[in-house]
Amino acid sequence: MYCLRDIQDTVQQTAEAIAEVLKIEVEIADYNMVRVAGTGKYRDRCGHVMDEGFVYRHVLKTGKAMIIQNPGSHELCGPCPHCGNCVENAEVASPIQAEGKTIGVIGLISFDEEQARRLLDNTESLLRYLEKMSELIAGKIVESHRNRQREVLTNQLMTVVNLLHDGILVVNEYKQITNCNIVARKLLNMSEGQETSLDDIVDSKKIWKVVGKDGKFSGQVNGKRVPGQLFCDAFAINTKGQAEGAVIVLKDPQQIKKLVKDATVSEIQTDFSQILGESQRMKDLKEMAFRVAQSNSTLLIQGESGTGKELFARAVHQSSKRKTHSFIAINCGAIPENLLESELFGYEEGAFTGAQRGGKLGKFELAHHGTVFLDEIGDMPLHLQVKLLRVLQERRVERIGGTRSIPIDVRVIAATNRDLEQLMATGEFREDLYYRLHVIPLFIPPLRERKEDIPLLVRSFVEYYSKLVGKEIAATTPEAIHILSRYSWPGNVRELGNIIEYAVTMAAGDTITADILPKRIKAPLQQGVKHHSLNLEELERKAIAEALEIASESGNKEKAAEILGIGRATLYRKIKAYKILEKKTFF
Repeated sequence: MYCLRDIQDTVQQTAEAIAEVLKIEVEIADYNMVRVAGTGKYRDRCGHVMDEGFVYRHVLKTGKAMIIQNPGSHELCGPCPHCGNCVENAEVASPIQAEGKTIGVIGLISFDEEQARRLLDNTESLLRYLEKMSELIAGKIVESHRNRQREVLTNQLMTVVNLLHDGILVVNEYKQITNCNIVARKLLNMSEGQETSLDDIVDSKKIWKVVGKDGKFSGQVNGKRVPGQLFCDAFAINTKGQAEGAVIVLKDPQQIKKLVKDATVSEIQTDFSQILGESQRMKDLKEMAFRVAQSNSTLLIQGESGTGKELFARAVHQSSKRKTHSFIAINCGAIPENLLESELFGYEEGAFTGAQRGGKLGKFELAHHGTVFLDEIGDMPLHLQVKLLRVLQERRVERIGGTRSIPIDVRVIAATNRDLEQLMATGEFREDLYYRLHVIPLFIPPLRERKEDIPLLVRSFVEYYSKLVGKEIAATTPEAIHILSRYSWPGNVRELGNIIEYAVTMAAGDTITADILPKRIKAPLQQGVKHHSLNLEELERKAIAEALEIASESGNKEKAAEILGIGRATLYRKIKAYKILEKKTFF
């Protein structure tokens, strides 16, 4: 609803103009019966609610003008306390309407016979005049409302634009900068409100020529206010085919590299003290991994899903001389085959349909002087294995669509939960790549083979998840620890963490008891314990089949994935790889 108080000065001026022409008192009220403007004795009463304005209320309700020849005796005056004793001689009330809605009333009031005669002798022309005045007020308030909406929209847009990492300039057809965001001002050393031409900050000839011809420009331009080159995208502003300027996006090359690195480099830092384990096997493993960290040799970490292969990889990196540089992880099994090559090795501009302007740095380039972690290396397609082998041998990468060989200095850590020797036997993994990766092997034992570590892990997970959910869990009962120690843990440490999170969430008091543990933990998968002689893949295949069996009652593969402590996509892939037959209850 439009509010007359938003244009109170205009409304007051209109009231005074009407009074001057008609020589009669005028008051104007809004839809809340608040007097917005007035002349004569009403001037000092502006801002007050008109409790006795029964005629005005009727006009606001009906949207029709009223002529009252006998104030105090009219039927609308009945509820008024001054009914029968009104000081007014006559009254005319005309609605103010904007876009079909009545938003106020103009009232003309006479207090003597002469004023009443002027009102009542020319009512038809008087109402036409008031209608024109109402239209004038309505036009002003609609204009004010739209200006306010434009101002709000402009402020909203500028707030959004100021949140961008790029410098944004808006220039008119004369290359004058009419608007810019905070980033642009900082990048170009411009003060707020400073009037500047595009020619003063960059060499704009190339931009303007291409924008004028093609409607857009993308490339590098020489800076004037700041030394060096800037990445620039420019887009023409056209109105009905007429060029009226351009929007220009400026990027600092150093900032682009930093943003790319920040977007791809993990900030998680892990050292060996954060890998929990009191068993002799884990102590020996961490000691060996620490010694390995001091070299630059390629490392192959093997172990079942959920054993902590990436944690070891991060700890090796954090304990090495490369710790001040990037640790970049990529899951070779989670990225579609057609995208994996470009993620690893990057591509040049125009290398394929959809390639972004300027090309893209691959993970090996981003990890220069640091570490690349290739998780699920056993799922890498054969044709990419060839290219990876070349990178490991030559220490150079060649982007897709490029001819330039780019030198790199990276340490490669690979990890897998699959039997690579068996994959070599079936032709799914290259033997030469295997031996290139297998310089230093590291095998992480499954949790079922180091159950003496379970109490320590439980304490750590309980402390972590208690803080996360805002609870104070003080202890875990011996019976609960016994049940957890008896379970075979096909999902290993990741699955244990999921179980403790569930237990902490469900605990009613400050203690985790046996009764709140999931039923599947109390009836553990014994097969994983019985077949220690089976190889890694056979153990994994059986664990998946048993998890599917337990979860089949709910018909939900997400439940099976949760039991195993792996992602749903990984579960689907392994079901297909191991050709596991599922019950028909699964959907």
